[in-house]
Amino acid sequence: MDHYVGPDRLALDVVEGPIGAGRVGAFGAYVALLRPRHWIKGSLVLVAPITAPPAVIPHFAAIAMTLLAFLAASSTVYVLNDLRDFEADRLHPVKRLRPLASGSVSFRGGVALLAALLLGTAGLLVAAPPLVALILGGYVAMNIWYTLALKHQPLVDVSVVAAGFVLRVLAGAVAAGLAVQPLLLICVYCASVALSLGKRRHELADLAVAGARHRPALSAYSVPFLDHVVVMNLVAALMCYLGTMWQLRPPYGQVGAALTFPFAAFHVTRYLQMLMVERSGGDPVDDLMRDRQMRFNLGLWTAVLASTFLASSL
Repeated sequence: MDHYVGPDRLALDVVEGPIGAGRVGAFGAYVALLRPRHWIKGSLVLVAPITAPPAVIPHFAAIAMTLLAFLAASSTVYVLNDLRDFEADRLHPVKRLRPLASGSVSFRGGVALLAALLLGTAGLLVAAPPLVALILGGYVAMNIWYTLALKHQPLVDVSVVAAGFVLRVLAGAVAAGLAVQPLLLICVYCASVALSLGKRRHELADLAVAGARHRPALSAYSVPFLDHVVVMNLVAALMCYLGTMWQLRPPYGQVGAALTFPFAAFHVTRYLQMLMVERSGGDPVDDLMRDRQMRFNLGLWTAVLASTFLASSL
């Protein structure tokens, strides 16, 4: 099936694409350790600024600094996580191909990369606006706690992951000097919880069949339970999305809500189809980037949103 993400395909994703670390050499292995394909998550920093009037342009430097800081911080967390779990990852049918677990990057090399990332992130913290630095510091501290302990706590694990996405949006709004939109933050939180639980559902339903129940927290979940909670959070995200659009400058917000809701609903429905029918969902980033229907829908959605924001700023 075109959209099925089985162990062989997941193995490619673990090393950041169809070319494994053994082919791209040591440099490629270090780059893969940073998980650059997941930097797309940093785009949430731009959500609030791009929905605002052009007046945020003078804040461009602060917004760019905030985006760069979150990219560095997220890679720092990824490297720390792989250093901590590389022994266990070696026993996993998919994660064993990660640079540290496979030996493409030595443990000492991983520690050196982590130290460099920590220094870089610290420098960006100093250069960022004070409130953004506070948010970013909280993000780093929360994710270190997650890596060391919280990721083994059922439901707490996905809540922490979702909070990390919310902090990205919040930091972007602060960097741009914009008022915080609570409904937007709730929308991002609920969507992130749904995607995180969808990932766990995929692991429980597919990888666990092969005896690869890698996350200790999976023992507290079941497929029916996760199905219900994923749907609940996606419905909440859709409602909050409508509310966020509705609050834009009248009448463009209301028009934008009406015009873009079908795209949002299709995206949610397609994701659920991939998760529950096509046994995908192991990597939401992969789903977004590889699935043709979602890419096409996202393109149309973006075009309509851009037209709405442009009209509201005139």
